[in-house]
Amino acid sequence: MYRIGKLSELTKVNKSTIRFYESAGFLAEVKRLSNGYRIYDERHKYQVIICSLVFSGFVNKKLRKASLMLIENAKIWDLEGYFDAAENYIKEIDEDIFRSKKAISTVMNSNNTAEYLNTTALYTKKQAALLVGTTEESIRNWERNGLLPCSPPYKKRFYTEATLNRMHLIRLLLDTGYSIMAILHFLKKLDEGKITDAEKTLVNPATNEDFISRADTYLQTLFKLKEIAFTLKDLCKEMEKI
Repeated sequence: MYRIGKLSELTKVNKSTIRFYESAGFLAEVKRLSNGYRIYDERHKYQVIICSLVFSGFVNKKLRKASLMLIENAKIWDLEGYFDAAENYIKEIDEDIFRSKKAISTVMNSNNTAEYLNTTALYTKKQAALLVGTTEESIRNWERNGLLPCSPPYKKRFYTEATLNRMHLIRLLLDTGYSIMAILHFLKKLDEGKITDAEKTLVNPATNEDFISRADTYLQTLFKLKEIAFTLKDLCKEMEKI
């Protein structure tokens, strides 16, 4: 059993952060002594460590949702559920790495950017959303905002492989912090075959950082996140001993 000071020392998480985890409902119920002092046990120690690792690695909504499942399962001490959540988290990160590389490749090899207008039916909106790692509503919003060509009203839409590549690119640009307007200007230049001009529209004046630099930083963050995910998975072996 630990007082909060000892728990902070063991987990290397400061006391105020531990109190936040508790108040936010990320930890199992904490007992109190008659004098009101909190008393934490060995399970709480791992719950705090898991929280600190998870919160050090938020990148986008999809990965955040996957990582929070680790906290939920650790809280109720469902170790089987925790292990499954860790494996799913690694899988989601791998898929995000794949999508990001695909989006970067789309820009680097954009010789015929008008190809996305091909109307060959390959994927439904549901299938496209699953492959790109987004939602059907997000795809509708991209169409409404002019990032994708709109389909005729009341007509079921199908997407080509080239359009999926465009969606991968849009998602990466959004995840790396670009606005809808900036992406729209970028895609317009890209569609005109002006790749150099397109890249110039994505340079951040404040940092002089272009899309490729930001995308590379994003990829490196994902690789680091994968290391964290494996650490989270390995914790399960220690938790089983309690």
